[in-house]
Amino acid sequence: MLRLLRELAGGERIVVVATHDTRIMPFAERVVRLLPDFSAIASEPETCGWQAVRCLFEQGSMGDLIYVVVDGELEVVRESADGAEQLLKIATPGEYVGEIGPLFHIAHSATVRARTDAIVTGYTVQAFHRLLEAYA
Repeated sequence: MLRLLRELAGGERIVVVATHDTRIMPFAERVVRLLPDFSAIASEPETCGWQAVRCLFEQGSMGDLIYVVVDGELEVVRESADGAEQLLKIATPGEYVGEIGPLFHIAHSATVRARTDAIVTGYTVQAFHRLLEAYA
């Protein structure tokens, strides 16, 4: 593969490779890293209680928090075009939900609501990264 890329890049041609494989980086003349632009919001994690069926966030909404389940259960559901709901996941203590929207500044791709009475902690992207680093 690398030999083919070198052959293609010969002469006046430019070859652009998009990959998650960092082993190819030493062969590149130029590397451009595409990283999400995280919100500058710096707030401490906040723990809250949620009653059963109460919604943390809805599909299509924007948000800046990632939620970790402390106690109880959350259900993650996606609504299809015909209005039917598909259960994607039941999040239990220690699991997290809602990371895709805040990480990539896009709307939530699913609705999350308390399946039982629940306690969750909301983390900003930066605080969530610190949490993950603590467990690494």
